[in-house]
Formats: sequence, C-alpha cells, structure tokens
Amino acid sequence: MRKLALTLAILGVAALIVAFYPATVERPVKDGSGPLAVVIDYSFTAPEYHSPLDYWKVHHMDLVNRGDLIQEDCLFCHEPATSCNNCHNYVGADPIADCNCGRNYRISEGTTP
Repeated sequence: MRKLALTLAILGVAALIVAFYPATVERPVKDGSGPLAVVIDYSFTAPEYHSPLDYWKVHHMDLVNRGDLIQEDCLFCHEPATSCNNCHNYVGADPIADCNCGRNYRISEGTTP
C-alpha cells in the first residue's frame, strides 16, 4: 500500500510539473516584435566581422574578452536598451550601460562612422 501511495504521489508531482512547465520561452529576435525585439539602426552598414550573424551571436563575447573590441566599439552602432540588453538579460549577462559613445554619427546625415 505504501508503494502505491508513493507511486501515485510521484506521478501527481510529475503531472503537475508537465502541466505548469512553460512550453516555450520567448527569446530575443533580430527584427522581431515585442519587448524582446532586437532593433539595430539600419543607417549603419554591418561591419565585416558581424558576418555570418549566427557566428557573431555566439562568439562576440570572445572578441570582447580577447580585447579585440571594447564596449564603446559596440555602442557606436548599438543602443543597449533595444539591441544589447534584451539578449544580455535573456542569458543572464550583466547589462550594458548606455554611454552615447558616438551614435551621433549617422550615415543618413552624411557623416560616416
């Protein structure tokens, strides 16, 4: 009788876990919509080292850790609130502080970065 009660309790807990476990978790998507959309200013041409984008998404922190890039390099084109911190919050990385490091230069204004 004890084994039957334990088995039913375990099955009950498992059923609750399956029933209340989220089926999908929204993730940041470039050019997506909603609060996690990653928005990049299209007045800038993507640098060569951003290609292919899938490689960049995985390895950009390696370049930062090696010292090939500094945060100010990223903030030249990216606005933390709409492009950096959506992903950083999703993966649990420290958020990027906005320093307005050069985003005043826009190709559409006739000034090249």
